[in-house]
Amino acid sequence: MRQKFFPKTLIQKLIFTFIIMGVYLVGRELPLYGVDLEAYKAFQDNSGDLIMETIGGDRYKTSLLALGISPFMFSMLFVQVIVAVKRADSKAHTSPKKITMATLILMFVWASVQAYLTVNSTIYVFDGGLQLIIAKIISGFQMVTGAFVILWLATRNGKYGIGGQTVLIYVNILDSVVHTVKNSGLWEMHVIGGIGFLAVICTIIFENSEYRIPMQRISIHNIYSDKNYIPIKLNPIGMMPVMFSTAFFMLPVYVSMGLSMLFPNDKNLQWVYENMDTAHTLGIAVYTVVLYVITIIFSFVFISPKNLTESLQKAGDSITGLKSGKNTRRFISIRVFWIAFFSAMFMGFFIIIPLVLHLRGYVESTVISLPSILIAMASINCNLYRELRAVRDYDAYVPFL
Repeated sequence: MRQKFFPKTLIQKLIFTFIIMGVYLVGRELPLYGVDLEAYKAFQDNSGDLIMETIGGDRYKTSLLALGISPFMFSMLFVQVIVAVKRADSKAHTSPKKITMATLILMFVWASVQAYLTVNSTIYVFDGGLQLIIAKIISGFQMVTGAFVILWLATRNGKYGIGGQTVLIYVNILDSVVHTVKNSGLWEMHVIGGIGFLAVICTIIFENSEYRIPMQRISIHNIYSDKNYIPIKLNPIGMMPVMFSTAFFMLPVYVSMGLSMLFPNDKNLQWVYENMDTAHTLGIAVYTVVLYVITIIFSFVFISPKNLTESLQKAGDSITGLKSGKNTRRFISIRVFWIAFFSAMFMGFFIIIPLVLHLRGYVESTVISLPSILIAMASINCNLYRELRAVRDYDAYVPFL
C-alpha cells in the first residue's frame, strides 16, 4: 500500500482548524456599533498587558469578538474547580449536561459584566444623549454574542479540528508577539529575547518530563508488575498559572482600591494602593505570591491526592511500600506540593525577572510579558504536537477498522 505523507483525516482536521482561525480573525476586524475607530489609531503602537491580550479578543476592545475567550475560560475553570473538590462518588454522579449548563450560565453572567465594564471605557463617535446610550446597549449585546460565537468556534474546532480552544489563544499569542517585536528596540529584544529563549527550552523540558511514583496493582503479576507507576507532570497544570496570574492579581488590587476609598485619610492604605502594581516592589512581591498560590492550589485541585487515594483503595492497589489510606494520601500530597512549588519557581523566575528589570529601568513595560506568552506558546505547541501524533497514529489503524 502506498503511504501518504499526511493521513487523510489529519489533513481534514488541519483544514477545518485553519478555517476556524480564519473566521476568528475576520471576527476580530468587525467593529462594534458606534465605536470611534479613529480615536484608537493613536494607541496602535502601544501594548498593554500581553497576557490579558492573549485571552482577550482584539487589542483595543473595539470588535465583535472584543471579550475574546476569557468568559468561557474563566467560567469553565470555575466549574471545573467546583467539580474537582467533590468526593469521587459525588463527582461520578455529576451529569455532564449539568456541568455544561452551569458553565453557560456563568459564562453569560461573566460576559455581561465584562461587556458592561468595557462599554463604559470605550470611545464612541457619539458625544452623549440617547444615541450614546443606544450605542452602548447594542455594542454590549454584540460583545456577549461574540463571546458565544467564540465558544461555538472553540467547540467545533475541538470536535472536528486540532487544538480545541487553545488554537484561538494561539492566534492572539502570535499577534501579540509579532506586534511587540515589531515595536521594540534592539537592546530590549536582546535581553527579553534571551530570557524568553531559556523559558521556551525549560518549558519544553517540563512539559515532557514527569515524576513517577511506583505502585503495585493486585491484578498484574507478570513481568510488567514492576513498571506500574503514578505519573505527575513536572509542570502539573501547564500554562494555567501564566494565563491567570494577572487576572488573580487584580483581586488584591481591587481590595486595596476599595480600602483606600473607604479610608481616604489613612496614608498607609493610600501607599499600598499606589504601589499595588507591577511597576513597584510591593506589587511585584504580591504578584509573586499570587503566582505561587494559584500554582499550588490548582495542582491540588486537578491532581486531588484525596480522590486519587480513594481510587487506589477501591481498586485494591497501593503505592509500593506504603499502606493505603492516610499514609498514601499524605505521601501523594507532599509530592504534589513540592512538584507544584518547583513548577512555580520555574515560572516565577522567567516572569518576575522581566518585572525587576523594568523596575530598574533596563526594559520597557511593553515587553515584560513576552517571556510569559512564550511559555504559554511552548506549552500549547507541546499539546498540539501530542494531539497531532495521536491523530496520525489513529489514521494508521483506519484501514483495519
